Amino acid sequence: MLSKKPPKYKKAFEQISRYGTVGLELGISVAIGITIGFYLDKWLNTSPWLTIIMMLCGTISGFKRIYYALKEIEKEEQQDDQE
Repeated sequence: MLSKKPPKYKKAFEQISRYGTVGLELGISVAIGITIGFYLDKWLNTSPWLTIIMMLCGTISGFKRIYYALKEIEKEEQQDDQE
């Protein structure tokens, strides 16, 4: 039985959407960290320390997610090369 390969444009759209979401994930994780830090500072009167700490945590989390996404993309490309 013949295996049917998906069209090339479909793979291109999948890659574009994946790379687009990577940037969004970084921005969203930083924004969430800043928001949480801001409200914790307001609640605990520690301004601006918790905002800075949570922003750094959000940034680290975002870059960690980018690293895992790139590893996943690399793994898929290696599988495609083997086929």
